[in-house]
Amino acid sequence: MKKPFHFILLLLSGCIPMETRYLTEKYIKTRIESHTTGEFSTIKLYSVYQSSPAYSSYIEFTGYKYGEKRGLIIGADKYYLDREKFKGDNTIFADVSYIELTLTECQSIIDNYQTLVDKTNQSNPLTNEEIYHDYTVNNDLFISYRASVSDYPELDANLWIKGQKFILNTDLMVKKLIKFMAYAKN
Repeated sequence: MKKPFHFILLLLSGCIPMETRYLTEKYIKTRIESHTTGEFSTIKLYSVYQSSPAYSSYIEFTGYKYGEKRGLIIGADKYYLDREKFKGDNTIFADVSYIELTLTECQSIIDNYQTLVDKTNQSNPLTNEEIYHDYTVNNDLFISYRASVSDYPELDANLWIKGQKFILNTDLMVKKLIKFMAYAKN
């Protein structure tokens, strides 16, 4: 029996050490860094956050220093199994999004995520009601917490990237963003 491509991808991505993955590296090396024939170029990359490989999505944050430019790239991908067109068809579509964040936008996440957590904790949703509290970072990114009546309160946030939802542990992400900001300012 053949293993579907997405299963193999998950096995391989689980073996990747904490370093810049090709997802953000490709974007930074081809869209941020300039390359001129016959000249040298240097860029510094800083691996900020990588989500655990999940069945159908992955997200990573990579910071960079390039001359006087500093910023953060978020790379996010989702995989969709296409409707079977013939017996054994395992066609998978990838939807990859990139967002460039300034240091100001990174700082705004650090400064405002606790307010979202507090608002969510103070919510009193009714049975079958969900209350969302959002913070908009820019036109392509907002963070959302959801409050609902549940025996298991949500500890993770929804990161909405260009209309796609990614669930991640924001406490861990924010701790790593704080370390990145200290690095980026030096």
